[in-house]
Amino acid sequence: MSGKVHALEQATTSTSLFTASAHKTHNNRIISLGMDNQDYVNKQHDVISTSSQNGGGLRKKGAATPPRVLPVESKDAPCDGETEDDENKEPLALCKFFVQRYKLAFGVTLGLHVFLLLLTGVLFAAGIDVIVFKFDGVPLQLLDHPTYLRALAWQYKDEDSLAMGKDTDDQTIGERSSVADNLLLYYQYQGNVFTKERLKEMQKVEEKLLAVPEYQKFCQLPPKSSGGRSNCVKPLSILRFFDGSYNSSLNDSSFSDVAGTLYSASQNPLLNQALQFHLGKDAVVSQGEVRSSVTRTLFYLGYPLVGYDLRSENKSTQLEKIRTFEEDHFLPILKDAMDDGAGDMAFLFTSVQLTAAALLKQVIFDMLLAAGSLCFIFLFMLLMTRSLFITGFGIFSILSSFFIANLIYRFVCQYRYFGIFHVLSIFIILGIGADNVFVFIDTWRATEHSNFPTLEHRLTACYRRAASATLYTSLTTMAAFLSNALSPLIAIQSFGLFSGILVFVNYMSVVIFFPTVIVMNHFEHWTWPCFRCRDKNSQEIPAKMENEHPIVRFFRGPFYKLLTHRIIRFALLAVCAALIVMFSVFAARIKPDEQSIQYYQDNHHYSKAVDLQKYGFKPSAQDDVIEVYIVYGLKNQDLQECSNTDFACTGRTVWDDGFDLNPKRAQSALVDFCARLQNLSDVDVERLKIRRNAVTNRLETQCFVERINEYMETESKNTTKYPMSPDLSLPTTEVKVDALVHGNIDTYNLTAVSPLFYRYFETVMGYWLHDGYKHETRYNDFRVYSDLLGEGTDKFDTRPVASRPDILWGTKLLYAAVVVKTTLKFGTFSFDDGLPIVKAWDGFIQEESNSMPSTLSGMSQCTPTGGNPWHFLNVQKELVDTATQGIYVGIVLAFVVITLATKNVFTGLLATLNIGVVTLSVVGLIPMAGRKLGVLESLNLSLVVGLAVDYVVHLAEGYHASAAQDRLTRTHDMLEHVGISVLSGALTTLGASVFMCAAVILFFLQFGIFMFATIGFSLFYSLFGFSVLMGLLGPQGQTGSLVPVVRWLRFRLRGKKSHHEHCEKCEGRGFHDAESVFTTRRRKKF
Repeated sequence: MSGKVHALEQATTSTSLFTASAHKTHNNRIISLGMDNQDYVNKQHDVISTSSQNGGGLRKKGAATPPRVLPVESKDAPCDGETEDDENKEPLALCKFFVQRYKLAFGVTLGLHVFLLLLTGVLFAAGIDVIVFKFDGVPLQLLDHPTYLRALAWQYKDEDSLAMGKDTDDQTIGERSSVADNLLLYYQYQGNVFTKERLKEMQKVEEKLLAVPEYQKFCQLPPKSSGGRSNCVKPLSILRFFDGSYNSSLNDSSFSDVAGTLYSASQNPLLNQALQFHLGKDAVVSQGEVRSSVTRTLFYLGYPLVGYDLRSENKSTQLEKIRTFEEDHFLPILKDAMDDGAGDMAFLFTSVQLTAAALLKQVIFDMLLAAGSLCFIFLFMLLMTRSLFITGFGIFSILSSFFIANLIYRFVCQYRYFGIFHVLSIFIILGIGADNVFVFIDTWRATEHSNFPTLEHRLTACYRRAASATLYTSLTTMAAFLSNALSPLIAIQSFGLFSGILVFVNYMSVVIFFPTVIVMNHFEHWTWPCFRCRDKNSQEIPAKMENEHPIVRFFRGPFYKLLTHRIIRFALLAVCAALIVMFSVFAARIKPDEQSIQYYQDNHHYSKAVDLQKYGFKPSAQDDVIEVYIVYGLKNQDLQECSNTDFACTGRTVWDDGFDLNPKRAQSALVDFCARLQNLSDVDVERLKIRRNAVTNRLETQCFVERINEYMETESKNTTKYPMSPDLSLPTTEVKVDALVHGNIDTYNLTAVSPLFYRYFETVMGYWLHDGYKHETRYNDFRVYSDLLGEGTDKFDTRPVASRPDILWGTKLLYAAVVVKTTLKFGTFSFDDGLPIVKAWDGFIQEESNSMPSTLSGMSQCTPTGGNPWHFLNVQKELVDTATQGIYVGIVLAFVVITLATKNVFTGLLATLNIGVVTLSVVGLIPMAGRKLGVLESLNLSLVVGLAVDYVVHLAEGYHASAAQDRLTRTHDMLEHVGISVLSGALTTLGASVFMCAAVILFFLQFGIFMFATIGFSLFYSLFGFSVLMGLLGPQGQTGSLVPVVRWLRFRLRGKKSHHEHCEKCEGRGFHDAESVFTTRRRKKF
């Protein structure tokens, strides 16, 4: 009998996994038919073939039940895929409800989706921020990092109630006296731009801009203390060297001697410093030759506008006005010059406001590409399902998942940020959602050729298998996305959370709503006549039986033969190995990117302009370099009251109560510190990257105590006020301040001064900062240093200036800063190069702090301007770490989920190896494409595992579900029943990603390429790598199975011993003591 059973097993290994399952009485069924094994096998194949030709599905009345061949069950060791007969399982209660009350089930589940969509609309109409869009920036803040907290403390120091309001209105500091935005114009030519003809072309472009009437309302004006405020500040242009603006001797308006004029300017140290701004890196300025392939012009736009001040709540309003002006009046002129060229020169331009405005518009346009992806997926799904009803509600399920997930994200998780990264989830869910829908559809089709007693049984079999398959892929994808929720960066954290929620909601929609769609279609017979003619009496969905589908036939036949060919399979593995080696070599070459976030592609005119600004010119005094602020009086910003989900929260200012510059020792220490800064060794200057002035050769620092000393030395020489020429320099003393006060009787009300007056330093500082409290604000010092010094009131010493009651003296100095300019340009070096410099500055400040008196020992350093570059270097490192963490966590979780899903360690290992290879290939593709590991690349890598798991998980689960014992047959069943779902899901995601490649915003484009590459690699390695390995090394029988381990543990916990025997019904334990049973039976017998 055992030989016959073995032959039967070999003859029936190709039987469908849906009809081949364990059954205790199958041997008796075979014998009762009155035929030998081979006759039964032939009969079985004949019946199945006849069923296929008739369209399969439920048995028609009078149709004979085809005999079913089942694999032999070993009582002690069932195979991995072995389960109870699907046809005889009790239907699930949910499936009974879906079938018996199909209209109600469809209406309820559809109504729930519609209700949540309507709820979103009602909340939006009520003015509630349902989706808080923010496309003008990316919140990449490390909320607990000192570099962020120090800079935040400086930026919002004046918002605290203890700080006196700064005089920043248009009447005090002057209308439009501060720079609000810079418009940069670039002229390029292969040869020399400094020729007569080309200078005239530059003049034409710039005169068009200057002739705009509205420009007079927004241009920067000269300082208030200067004359001629009705005229705008002239643009910083090479033309200024020819119109007499810099020097009357340099007046060549006809450009008759370009080389001579520019050479003469280069011989003057001050003019040469200005000239450097206009010279490209390849520029030559000599007596006989002056040439450069590029030059630039800088237009200044100013604020505060009339009626405004520079408080933070007013800045944004003014910048919007300036942005509108630039868009409406400057942009048409600039675009014409860029399209037509400035003569024979290439023309580029950029400004912060124009770039921001263009970015906001482009993001919205690129988001519309999702409509193209949606149309592709709709048409592809319609082609595959051949049912408009199923396709329509399948797409509806996917789209509604987005809005339902947003409700959970916004109101349950309380996240208020929805940015550029979140837009990507639209493209992601289109692919994932379509994949889940295809799994359900293909599984429903696969049940057509099985004989189920009722439709409830058929739906239960489909539901169990499809829900299980989509659960495993959804779990691994969701886990990979949610691993990003551990990131401290709000943009990454919120995106990971939202994407994880989105995958979960889509899965729940597919397993709850989509089965009702299938059943509804089954009963109501809805179809689209453009795709097929349909028998009105048919009870099946509008699709052919699975075994007739050409893709199924392809995977079952030619593709399976290709993968198992004794030569081709090793050739395929060799190709995979070669690719792995190649991508490994490239992956080893990956380097961190020097640039900050790049929004546009390299060939976009804004990107070209930014590159020119960073790399195209000689160093100049006008360059935007990193400025280090050495701060006193402020501690790290307190964010304890801020929610981690509120990216706009600025926290609370924490003052250093010990800060005080009134002690003479503190003043002397600070003066000495500024002197040491100027006399640092060349080694320290290089280590800290401090810039020297090209004219004076001094290190570029802004030290207010140095300027106070210079001013007070000049003040003391005023013999009219001070006949005795007192020493008014720092450190201050009671005697010095007394001389200052008595020399300015009209300024200070001496009768109100307490004999216990303490604020001597602040008295001198205020006198200097306000230039002796004259009626005109001192421009050069007040404008440069007022932002570096913050004052509060002292209830004992503070009082109004007698000659200017609107100004107080005797105040309390709350904070102060010394500014040092570096040679570093933000975005020109990576965190590998930058973080050692940050560490060097931290060490320098700590060393200086240790030598300071206690009132100055709380000093710190930060870079609060220019995007906080010190902090961004740490953000870049964190992004790389997050990507690495996401890959590791995703792979580990994928191994766990796949192993539990397949109940086989070897299958889990091979599938995880496939995911690792996909990840390696994507990493290697970055340097191969000429890119570096930047912000966008790091984010993409954190998602690679989540996108790479689906197809190999489907295949692994299909291998596990096969009832066969040998690896080749199980591989055959895997390809036959899962291959179509894998291919359909991959094609939809690939199609969706293609539309993203048409995006202008670099991040969308990169993500489209990344998603296409990830899905492409995943599909290739899954079908040509994993499938071949499973045919060669896949587990057979009990190899690697967790089932025996679980059974052994269960029996051990129940007390099974070595002498116990297995049985089916032994008081529910699954084993019994054979000797005791024999003894009991013998006693009963006698």
